[in-house]
Amino acid sequence: MHPIPGASLTLISPDALTPYSGMIPGLIAGHYAFKDCHIDLMKLCRWAGAQFVSGQIQAMDLQTKQVVCDQHPPVHYDLLSINTGSQPALHQIHGATEYGHPVKPIKNFIQGWQSWLESDRNSLRPQRVVVIGGGAAGIEILLAMHYKISRRYPKRSDFTLVCADRQILSTHNQQARNFFDRYLQSSGITVIRGKRVIAIDRQQLLLDDQTALHYDFAAWCIHATAPPWLKESGIQCDKKGFVLVDQYLRSISHPEIFTSGDAASFTPAPLPKAGIYAVRQGPILAKNIAALIKNQPLSPYKPQRRYLSLLTTGDRYAVASWGSFFVQGKWVWHWKNWIDRSFMARYQSSLPDNNT
Repeated sequence: MHPIPGASLTLISPDALTPYSGMIPGLIAGHYAFKDCHIDLMKLCRWAGAQFVSGQIQAMDLQTKQVVCDQHPPVHYDLLSINTGSQPALHQIHGATEYGHPVKPIKNFIQGWQSWLESDRNSLRPQRVVVIGGGAAGIEILLAMHYKISRRYPKRSDFTLVCADRQILSTHNQQARNFFDRYLQSSGITVIRGKRVIAIDRQQLLLDDQTALHYDFAAWCIHATAPPWLKESGIQCDKKGFVLVDQYLRSISHPEIFTSGDAASFTPAPLPKAGIYAVRQGPILAKNIAALIKNQPLSPYKPQRRYLSLLTTGDRYAVASWGSFFVQGKWVWHWKNWIDRSFMARYQSSLPDNNT
């Protein structure tokens, strides 16, 4: 860390422990403990000499340059960096904000899943689990839950994947899609393709062809939308509510505001909502914030054309795809495990308990 003289840093987050999404399927499956895949933000802030504010952001006042939180007085800013991520777009599905479990916020999903597991412990009938969304998150969450339930209650589970597209994993190569098509079939998981969920109540999902699916646990892993307070603030956003940014990750309407990760809509070229982009944007974001404070030139963010995707199958097995490249095996899972644990070590064991 190289603090900038005269600059103070504040981090606002609703949780003191933030999850690393890449390890969440492993947490659900039982391969990781809670502490393995969560970063202690208060410890990180102490190390960085930053103030930590615990609160859920409710609004952003662009005129007075304040961020309004639910459990803290408004926080004033001169420069602001937004990385609030995304959430499943549930507002167009009747009942979806009341029923089912959105995969984000991750904390709420994990709590809902673990609570349901406890309540299901004494059930004697097969439990019906439905995952809505055929992208990478939907596939990994589905298979992680399937692994956990199947080991606990053999022959007492019924899993269904509802995919709005005709094919799963539409952004991955054909070999990856073929592998997971076969894997889902061999696991006895029903896949419903080319149909959308239009409504949900306490007991069933309704598809756009009027088919009704009964469920005991439903997980929302559909396409992403932005937190509503972003667009409501008046900052310029795209149609889904994500902040429009230039090549420097800076708002095109408010140059004192940077936005990165899923919350950003990169105007030079559309980018998938994938965590690898947020990770790669981090160093450029930090460099540009410091440069703006020092009145120095900003550096453009140059996204990679392709990115490595590592997807797990519930057990300790994974596949890797990059462009047309594809491999699979237990060794891929161990490779991913090493990558994930190495990443987390930078924010856990490598940090001192207090400033040095």
